[in-house]
Formats: sequence, C-alpha cells, structure tokens
Amino acid sequence: MDYPLRQAGLVHQKNEMPNSDAFDPQLRLDARSGLPEDWRFLLADYPRETWTAHTNLGEHTRFWLSIHRYFRITGVQLASRGDDYREGRISSHEFRTAIAPRLQQFLETLDHHHRIEDHVFFPKFMAADRRFVKGIELLEADHSIVDAEVHQMINTANDLLRTPADDGETLKRVGMAFAGSSDRIVKLLGRHLDDEEEIVVPLMLDRGEGELMGG
Repeated sequence: MDYPLRQAGLVHQKNEMPNSDAFDPQLRLDARSGLPEDWRFLLADYPRETWTAHTNLGEHTRFWLSIHRYFRITGVQLASRGDDYREGRISSHEFRTAIAPRLQQFLETLDHHHRIEDHVFFPKFMAADRRFVKGIELLEADHSIVDAEVHQMINTANDLLRTPADDGETLKRVGMAFAGSSDRIVKLLGRHLDDEEEIVVPLMLDRGEGELMGG
C-alpha cells in the first residue's frame, strides 16, 4: 500500500531567520550539549522540577509543553519502529503501514508548531527582554536544521513507501536510510526541545502569560 507523504512547507523564509553559521560552531544543534548559562539565566530561579506546580504556569505554556511531549513520544515511537525493521522484527510491509499516517501527522504538527514560534511567540519573547535575543535567535536557527532533516526524512520515507514489495534489496536499502533519518530527527529534536524549554518556560513563569502574550 502506498502512502505518499506530502512535503511540509518551510517553517520560515530562510533569508529572514538567523543562520546557524552565524553562531559558534559548538552551539550548532547537531554539536552542542546545552545552552550557555547566561542565555538561560532565569532557569536558576525556576528549575525544571518546579514548573508544573508553579502558579504562573498558564494554559498557553501547558499546551505548548504538551506539544513538546507529543514530539518526544512520537519521535521515539517512529525510531523504535525503525529499530524493529533493522533488526528484522517486522516486515517491510508492516514497517511501511505503521509509519506513514503517524509520520505525516508528526511532520505537519512540527511544521505548524515552528511557524507559530517563529512568527508569533519568539518576537514577543525577544521584545520582552533583549537578554533573550541571542538564545531565541539560536532556537530559530535550530528550526532551519530540523527543517532540512525533515525534508530528507520525507524523501527517504517516500522512497520506502513507493518501492515495490517484491524488491527486497531496495526495500532494505531505503528502509535503513529512513531509520537513520528518524534517529537523527529524534536526537536533534530532543536537544532543541530541552534548550527551548529552558529559555521559554522560566520566562513565562517570571513574567506571566498575561504580560507576554497579551491575554
């Protein structure tokens, strides 16, 4: 069965957003292990373990964090199916049937989420406190890296979905390529989501959603 995946729209106009090349190479999404402490300076006042019980954790932030949980869970599930395929625990047909609908929803949700951040949330956060500008610009540059990997993932998934069931050699090759791409997405997103939350959530708790979001 063929489930051609649609290319998600670019999450931003690349010439309008910061490029990761403008930052220290060690801060690139695929190289760093976290953000500089002076870019997440509010985290000491609002450590992660206190977030869920904080009185300023409003509906915007709760929903935003729930989308991040969805990305983490679904990304791991997709990568796990890739592992099952590589280890021979599921067939090519089972792999293709399992990934297609879930992957399309995952990628479309990711694209929509990044559009809202880039064009609505991030400008508000940078305007609220200029000390956040460098960190937010790096997060925007992350979106470019994730976007490029997303398009590669879609291409490899469609190669897999369109390969005839009786072409075992090609199925194995493109299945391995997709599994590798899904692994990279999970790793990149995990780093990006952690870093993004360590800037955004403490700011939301410190200022309150009413001040930041105008609601």
